[in-house]
Amino acid sequence: MAALLAGVFFVSAGIVTYLAVRGRTVEVPNVIGKYEDEAAEELDGAGLRMQVKSHAHNDKWPVNTVSDQSPGPGTIVKTGQIVRVSLSLGALRSPATAQGN
Repeated sequence: MAALLAGVFFVSAGIVTYLAVRGRTVEVPNVIGKYEDEAAEELDGAGLRMQVKSHAHNDKWPVNTVSDQSPGPGTIVKTGQIVRVSLSLGALRSPATAQGN
């Protein structure tokens, strides 16, 4: 009987914990301009997950930095949500520039 009660208690506690964590809301941090690993760490710390949706050349942001994110900074979302980011490949260099001409 005691084992049954302990089992019910732990299952109930697990469900309550899961629902409490999944139901919590957070503000999406601004990770634009941060390097990929820094952005992932910051989003993880907020209870969010990062997914790279694309890589594109960008004159404004250095290589391997976040150039765009969705949902945007300041958006209120539930924990566990995915934040999709675009990573910069840096400025597009012309063939003449790449050869040093």
